Amino acid sequence: MKATYQKILLSEGSSFVATRLILPRFHSEYHFHPEFELKYVIESKGKRFVGDTIENFQDGDLIFLGPNIPHYWKNDDIHDQSDLMQSKAVVVMFSEEFLGKDFFSLQEMIPIREILNRSQAGLVFPNAIHSMIPQMMDDLTRARGPLRIILLLEILAEMTKLGSRKLLTEEFATGTPFLDANSPSFIRLQKVHHYVIKNFHYPLQIEDVAQIANMTPHAFCKYFKKSTKKTFMTFLNELRVCHAKKLLIENRIPISQICTESGFNNISNFNRQFKTGTNMTPSDFKTMYIN
Repeated sequence: MKATYQKILLSEGSSFVATRLILPRFHSEYHFHPEFELKYVIESKGKRFVGDTIENFQDGDLIFLGPNIPHYWKNDDIHDQSDLMQSKAVVVMFSEEFLGKDFFSLQEMIPIREILNRSQAGLVFPNAIHSMIPQMMDDLTRARGPLRIILLLEILAEMTKLGSRKLLTEEFATGTPFLDANSPSFIRLQKVHHYVIKNFHYPLQIEDVAQIANMTPHAFCKYFKKSTKKTFMTFLNELRVCHAKKLLIENRIPISQICTESGFNNISNFNRQFKTGTNMTPSDFKTMYIN
């Protein structure tokens, strides 16, 4: 899958973006941009693709992404089946030098400078929902004048106090992502991405997916690995395990049915791939979450 460059447009009189999103669904393409991005999910569920990671997202998620990290939020299918559901979030985007070239190099800014540096690997804040940050971000969308700058700095300072974990693997974070917004191959690989997201719970062969990309299987595998730092089958299995985790947490259907609905052809393969991705069996994961 390939990411397209996204140009961020600032409104008149603003040096950064702070906006509240209320949409039928999150529908952005797999994209990247040179700005930092802070996103708090107020109401929505689905799958989050950040660099080479695939995870479920839900209400209360707070993600901080450094510049040029490819990312994409995809809602669960239920959002397409109901006109009553909405996806709500607050998004803040700013450039590294929006306050001047050396502002974040000041002594007082060292803690914030450190979290900006760590965001190069993508950060998720598991306990953000219990902090002041959600309300502060909402206040920021309505602030005007100098208060906008003050609030943003207060939010960044508050983030330095929260626990976080990295999203990207070391290989992806230290490597050079395959980003080329002008490549004519972008459209075909985006078709592949959409095709896999829609059909991962069915049997998928590399030959079929390569055909969507109008490439030979060998050429497609090489290109996919170069773009995402992982093989196509690894990507597919991670997506299936991600979906299985969501179903296990919901605890509505038996594990044998979760295996089928997540796209695995038999329970032994399901157990093996799930343990590879989580270091535990599906039943252990379910028990751990419920307890």
